[in-house]
Amino acid sequence: MRSTDVLQAIIDACGPPGGDEGILFGDREQEVTGIQVCWMASLDAIEHAGQAGDNLIIAHEDLYFPSWRPPGSATPVEYLSWRVNQRRLGLLAQYEIAVIRSHGSLDRYCIFAAFAEKLGLGAPVVNDGPYLKAYDLPPGTTYGALVERVKAALGMEAVRATLHDPAAPVRRAGLPWGGLGLFVNVGYMQSILKYGCDVFIAGESDNYGMHFAMESGVPMIETSHEVSENPGLAQYAQELQTTLPAVPVHFYENPMPWRWW
Repeated sequence: MRSTDVLQAIIDACGPPGGDEGILFGDREQEVTGIQVCWMASLDAIEHAGQAGDNLIIAHEDLYFPSWRPPGSATPVEYLSWRVNQRRLGLLAQYEIAVIRSHGSLDRYCIFAAFAEKLGLGAPVVNDGPYLKAYDLPPGTTYGALVERVKAALGMEAVRATLHDPAAPVRRAGLPWGGLGLFVNVGYMQSILKYGCDVFIAGESDNYGMHFAMESGVPMIETSHEVSENPGLAQYAQELQTTLPAVPVHFYENPMPWRWW
């Protein structure tokens, strides 16, 4: 089985890839000895794959910094000399690892739904396409109680949360998972307010995103980009192993890059 065959298996399950998806590095025709599924092909993830004998990584996030493509360019050529990109590419070359990115395809296929499932939210009461969903909370839920519930469900010691009254009632949650709580994506948060969401359970946010939520009168709980998307990627790794039984498939759980002091 070649790298291109694995890419086709992803397409068969998830649909046509977006413009930011596909094989980003490595030999498209190499024989695959093992597959790592991860959130990002970070240095620790690449090292783990190399030590495990996995010569293909399926990563959800971009391989390169900055995470965008100049118009008409397959790779950000002018940035490949950055140290961060050189270190990743050097380690990939050392272990002869190819990288496939599967971004929006996996968001639609399983990542959003797996985050909601991990939080124990049940079926969405609003289901307006792959990204526009809302979830009703049990009667009597308060913002403070929801914070504790999120921490317990995700196994987190602490989360960031906006400065709202912990005793305030919350009834319907929207999920700006991944990076949809960031300032560049406040349009997404605005789009789900129309469904009556009065609290957000987000992946990654920033101060702009937090101010948007606060000034919209909606509390927001931030879990982190990785934590909100790792459950779906773990689920997909299991499914891919069933689809490709002849090749070992491993899930690598990218840790958060910061800690509480």
